[in-house]
Amino acid sequence: MRVFRSWLTPLLLVTAQLAVWPGAALLAGQRPDRVSVAAGVVATALVAVALNWRDRAPVRVLATVSTVAKLGYLATSPEALIGLAIAEMVALHAVAARRPARIALAATAAVILMEAVLTVGLYETGRGYVGGLLFSVTLYLLAAGLGRGRRRWHAARADAAELLAQAEAEQRRAAGMERERLARELHDVSAHHLTSIVVTVTAAERLADRRPELAAEALEFSARTARETLTALHRLVAVMRTTDQAGPGGLDERLGELTDGFRRLGQPVTLDVAPVDAGSAVAEAAYGIAREALTNTLRHAPGGAVRVCLTVADDALVLVVDDDGATVRPSAGGLGSGRGILGMRERAAALGGTCEAGARGDGWRVRAVLPVAGGAEGSSSAGAEPGSARAGWWWRGPRALDSAVALATVVPLAGGLLADWEGPPVLAPATTVLLALLMILHAVPLLWRRDRPWLVLLAVVGSAALWPAAALYTRLPGDAVWVLLATVGPEFAAVYSVAAYGRPRWATWLAAPAAATGFGVALVATAGADGRLAGEPATLAAGAAMAAMLAAVLFLALGGVWVAGFTVRVRRDRTVARERDAVAEVTARAVEASRAERARISAGLRAAVLEHAQGVLTAAERDRLDEVAVEARASLAAMRELLGSLRAAEPARPQAER
Repeated sequence: MRVFRSWLTPLLLVTAQLAVWPGAALLAGQRPDRVSVAAGVVATALVAVALNWRDRAPVRVLATVSTVAKLGYLATSPEALIGLAIAEMVALHAVAARRPARIALAATAAVILMEAVLTVGLYETGRGYVGGLLFSVTLYLLAAGLGRGRRRWHAARADAAELLAQAEAEQRRAAGMERERLARELHDVSAHHLTSIVVTVTAAERLADRRPELAAEALEFSARTARETLTALHRLVAVMRTTDQAGPGGLDERLGELTDGFRRLGQPVTLDVAPVDAGSAVAEAAYGIAREALTNTLRHAPGGAVRVCLTVADDALVLVVDDDGATVRPSAGGLGSGRGILGMRERAAALGGTCEAGARGDGWRVRAVLPVAGGAEGSSSAGAEPGSARAGWWWRGPRALDSAVALATVVPLAGGLLADWEGPPVLAPATTVLLALLMILHAVPLLWRRDRPWLVLLAVVGSAALWPAAALYTRLPGDAVWVLLATVGPEFAAVYSVAAYGRPRWATWLAAPAAATGFGVALVATAGADGRLAGEPATLAAGAAMAAMLAAVLFLALGGVWVAGFTVRVRRDRTVARERDAVAEVTARAVEASRAERARISAGLRAAVLEHAQGVLTAAERDRLDEVAVEARASLAAMRELLGSLRAAEPARPQAER
């Protein structure tokens, strides 16, 4: 399948190129120069072959494609070999997507320089050359920006896969690590307590005829040591108690286990838990919210300090999870889908509580309030929109793509203003400068299109409102309206950004009618600033009708852009949600594995060891040295059997390869 995709793009380019030229010219009855046709066909074939190696050697492929394309232009014309221009964009995209930033930047600068040097003779005037060069530069920057975005996406997926692998490794080690830790503690108890009782009582029995006073000392030592043994064993059982039952200690311990698991994954987490008496439903909701919040910090704020605080206020359990932001490069998780925060809010709402999530300085905060006697349906918090700021973590860094998008909406128009026109220039120099400034102001908000898509849309629509004001003040000529009509690019980019990143997701469709209406009104108001519309006196009714028609046409196009952005968003959100849920599930399984191991060991202690240890104390208090010896040996045997079962449960270690 990968080989098919590698061949598909060159095949489509060759087909399109030959269909456009010389195919269309031949069908129209034209007779292109045979040498030019031969040069164009050979150049197209060479470029198509070279593109098949763009994944493995993107820099060399770009150099080959660019050189062949420029030679082809010299033999024919850039307009004829439009397919080769597209091939250059594909090759540059491959370099940006598969090579580090410095190589991508150098490659972009090289192809721009080659374009500037080798196309000097292709234009009749300097204005035409500058206009064409600006247009080409925009395409190069856009291709490189898209490639960098693709590289970040693949890097985020690789980071997410690595994080999941770490969590799975932790899960595989969890039960074994817990078993080893508890085995050490049990061994200490048996070595320092039970063994000493057996040794002391055995010595007293053996020397009873010669030194009868040792029996009393052995009984006193056995009673004292048995009490210490029972205290130590009861303490172990208390630590290992299961947390499936409701109670003030269950949630505390589960949160402790959870934070320990994330610390082992490299996330510095501190836990501050007050004694809580909560029902099982509330405890389960609090645990689920804490697990989701910690998973998000692992994805979006790796290495940053995290604090988990659990308190009770006004008959409600208050859970707060704060982080200070990432101290190392965040993994992919950041493009957040919003389902994790939505799930936390739903957990809280099901109990009549609330859950808020949002930015806090450089970090993030999740705060859940759960009624201790919760259980009724309630409404969720109206806190920060899920993923509104957290999504920015994944996209932060060089804004190559955003800058290219902004330039792509301005530079071609600037090139058009500088290009040659038939007859005298349409616009005066001062008017050209004014229009250029308006276009720049219209496109600049796109630099923040990922972080604040709704504000960007508002800024784009609002900047269009300056056009009629400028027309009224400066009396722009009617030709200027056609230039402004071509500045609709930022509206398309803003609508796409809202569809792809805006919150709430269900409301993003409103961006298309809002942008279409704003642009239509601004353009008609600009056209009617001189008192006339379409050669007739301007009236409010005529202006409204014309604006409605223009908005309707734009809405169809902008609606298509919204569908494209929303489709990309759904696919991205599903991928990120799947990765995040996998990490959370694996981490939870690791915690449950540790809990299950403790429960098994605790049951073994209660069933055998504790009973015999209590028998040692009882026999010692009754001055029955023989019974003390029997119970001590039985307790020690039970302890050793339990330790043996722990060693038997350890997985076999793989042998080193020879």
